[in-house]
Amino acid sequence: MLVAAAAGIFVVGLVLGLAFVGRHGGGPIQGWDNRVQTFDVHHRFGLVGVSKVVAFLGDAPKLAVIAAVLTVILVLTVRSIRALAPLVAYFGGELQVFLIRQIIQRPRPPTAVYPAPGAVPGIHDTSYSFPSGHSVAVTAILFALLGTLALARHQWWPWLVALLGSVFVIYTRLVLGVHWFSDVTFGIILGIAWGVTVALVARTVEWADVRAWLARPWGGPTSRR
Repeated sequence: MLVAAAAGIFVVGLVLGLAFVGRHGGGPIQGWDNRVQTFDVHHRFGLVGVSKVVAFLGDAPKLAVIAAVLTVILVLTVRSIRALAPLVAYFGGELQVFLIRQIIQRPRPPTAVYPAPGAVPGIHDTSYSFPSGHSVAVTAILFALLGTLALARHQWWPWLVALLGSVFVIYTRLVLGVHWFSDVTFGIILGIAWGVTVALVARTVEWADVRAWLARPWGGPTSRR
């Protein structure tokens, strides 16, 4: 199920990118992106420092460590396959970002590299822009982790916390001027889709299911001997 969902999310993300962003940027949504980017650069509301901290912690290597630590803590406490949710969400999200970026190849906004006009000192992001890696990966982890809690306890508030946390993260990317609005908007959509999928699978699968899948002969049904 996870593989099929990942493939489906990849296709959706790629189609959205090609339709609205276009290869190498300049698609139908670029005019709106330009206006939003100009507004955000001139209305940072004193959030540059906080945004730099989020950028540091949400960078791929650091986020991988955070996801791994969360997984270890959950393994030691809940002792369920649900403990793997943060790690699966992280790697799946990063894979989606990498693959889509290699095809879309959209440049970053000019403000992503200091000392360009409007750029933040110390900011130097030159990788491809669509989709936002922070938006996809952080959102996926939040929705996988808190979504698993919501499903287990039949409560709605963890979903809201995950959404608010994700929106805050994507806004910090706009504050720093390192992404276009469509990068983070489509990024959070992909992140939510993947995070919810991981939470749903984590809720229904146990270690016995994984062992049975690993023991299954290649290409054949699960052995019942």
